[in-house]
This record gives sequence, C-alpha cells and structure tokens, in this order.
Amino acid sequence: MPSRIGHLDSPRGRVDGKNLGTTTEAMTMNWYYGTPMGWGGFSMMALTMLLFWCGLIALVVVLVRRSPHTGPETRILRERLARGDIDTEEFERVRRTLDSR
Repeated sequence: MPSRIGHLDSPRGRVDGKNLGTTTEAMTMNWYYGTPMGWGGFSMMALTMLLFWCGLIALVVVLVRRSPHTGPETRILRERLARGDIDTEEFERVRRTLDSR
C-alpha cells in the first residue's frame, strides 16, 4: 500500500517496515524527526564555536604582546646609542626594561 505522504516512504519514514501515515505519527515515533541534533547539539556547537574564537583572540593577543617592542622609545634609544650619549650596557638595560612592559 503506498503511503499518503510521499516523503514518508523513505527509510526514515518507516518504523519496523511499516509506513507512517502522517507527519504527526512520524514525529511521535521518531522524536528527532527533522533534526537529529536537537537543542543539546546546538548548545554544544555554539559553546565550541565560542571557545574557538576566544582561544584564537587570546592567541593573537599573546603573540602581539610577546613581539619585540619597536616603538618610538626604542628608536630614540638607538639614536642616543648612535650619538654616543649612552654605552651598550645602558642601551641593553633600558631596552630590557622597555621590553618587559
């Protein structure tokens, strides 16, 4: 006997080899009818995506902060070293202080 609704003739529309007559019957027999993921899967997917983006942003922030400091302070410090105002020991000491900030 052909089913009354064509798409219920698929294997998902069958329970124990019997065609389900209506969509309501299909939803009753298969509680996940239409979306197997449900709210739990959606919540896990959203949480995983949030953790991924937070981790990626944190990684970028850490990498940017660890990069050597090459701002105007370091440029001025190099100019003072080139002019002979400071020696190499003082240059290294001040540069390490600037990089630690």
